Formats: sequence, C-alpha cells, structure tokens
Amino acid sequence: MLDEMDRKILEMLIKDARTPYTEIAKKLNVSEATIRKRVSKLVKSGVIKRFTVEIGESGMKAIVLVKVRPGHNIPEIAKTISDLGDVVKACEVTGEYDIVVEIASPDTISLNQTIERIRSMKGVSGTLSMVVLAVW
Repeated sequence: MLDEMDRKILEMLIKDARTPYTEIAKKLNVSEATIRKRVSKLVKSGVIKRFTVEIGESGMKAIVLVKVRPGHNIPEIAKTISDLGDVVKACEVTGEYDIVVEIASPDTISLNQTIERIRSMKGVSGTLSMVVLAVW
C-alpha cells in the first residue's frame, strides 16, 4: 500500500526519473537515506518497473495497435513486444485490437524497423500505426 510520501516520490520521478534523491528529500523534508530506502522498496515491490528516457522532439514516437490471431497467447506476445528496444510499453486492451504499443525511436528508420518486427511476430495478424505529432 502506498502512503502519501510514496505518491509524492513517484510523482517527482515520473516527471523526471533523474531527479536526485537529495532534491526529493529536501522537497519532502526528510533525509536522503529515507528516499533511497523508499525508492528501493518501490522497485522491489514492482511499483517502479524501470527508470527510462523520454525521446525529445528530434525523435519519433508512435502508437501501434496490434491484432493477435485467435488461439495465440496475448500476454506472451505483449511481453515479447515490450522487450523490443524502442518499445516504451505494451498494454493488453479490450476492443478491436488486443495490444496497444508505445514506441519512441531516435529516427524513422528505427521506428519502421520496430514496427516491422512487431508485424512479423508469430501470432500477430495485423497492426495500425500512428505517428505522434505532438504531446500535451
């Protein structure tokens, strides 16, 4: 169960995963050791899955909707997709498509390669790709 301090720590790390523990500690009026222990606990418990980098304006971002053939394991395919280098996250969803994928690539070539890897996976019957133009 997350308490208020854990939520505030997460909020700061979501905005910038590189925020120094000393800065978080100062804002929350606690010691750096307290922050370090709490972040470690959040990682071990699975609340924090990974620390990541968000590609800037010069990079390419896309959302890819993935259809899986009947009889294939959707969670297994989503996990395989999530392990691809440029994939930020893969979410199993309801509706016409089975998986929604967020991709952040340094350029169009890398973006296309990632989408092609998804399309060629066993069990994938189709995709719909949308390049992100702006994020607010």
